[in-house]
Amino acid sequence: MRTETRKDFHQKLDDLFEEVVRMGEMVTLTVNEARRCFVDLDRKSAEAIVQGDEVFDRTRDLVEERGLELLATQAPVAVDLRLVVALMRVAQHLERVADLCVDVAKATLNLPDRELPGWMKETIEEMGRRAADILRRSIFAFRKRSLEEACRLNVLDDAVDRLNRGFFKEIDRGREEELDVAIRVIMVARFFERIADHAVGIGEETAFLLRGRK
Repeated sequence: MRTETRKDFHQKLDDLFEEVVRMGEMVTLTVNEARRCFVDLDRKSAEAIVQGDEVFDRTRDLVEERGLELLATQAPVAVDLRLVVALMRVAQHLERVADLCVDVAKATLNLPDRELPGWMKETIEEMGRRAADILRRSIFAFRKRSLEEACRLNVLDDAVDRLNRGFFKEIDRGREEELDVAIRVIMVARFFERIADHAVGIGEETAFLLRGRK
C-alpha cells in the first residue's frame, strides 16, 4: 500500500511538472506576441492578450492548489519537497510575466495611432526578443534540470539591462516631438526588462531544486 501511495505521489508530481512546463511554453509565446503587437501597433492582438490572461491566472492557481495538496497529504522531503516548492514559485513567476505582457498590450492600446520612431521600434524589438529568449532558456533549464544553463541566464539578462540603459540615453538625445511617445515607450522597455528578471528568477528556482540554494 505504501509503495502504491508513493507511485501515485510521483505521478501527480510528474503531471504537475509537465503542467508548469506547458505554462512556461505558452507564456513565452505570449511574450513574443506582446513584442510583435507593440512594434506593429496591432491593437487586435493586444486585446487578445488582455482577454487571454485569465488562463494563466487559473493555471497558477491550479499549480498552487495541487502543490499545497501534495505538501499536506504526502509530506515530501529532500528533492521532492524542493520540487513541489519550486513548481509553485515558477508558476508565480510565469503568471507575473503574463501580467507584464498584459501591461505591454495595454500600452499598445493607449499609444497614438501613428508609426513609432525607428530607433524606438528597434530597441523594443530587440529587448522583447531577448526577454523571450531568456524566458525560453529558463524553462529549458528547469525542464532539463540543468544548473549550467540556469547559471547562464544572468549574463543574458545583463544584455537586456544594457539595452534599457541605452534606451534612456537615446531619449535624452531625442527630438522634442518624440518625447510624448518616448515617455510611454519607457514603460514598455521596463516591462520587458522585468520579464527577463523573472526568467532569471526561474533559473534561481532550478538552482534551488538542484543544490538546495539559489
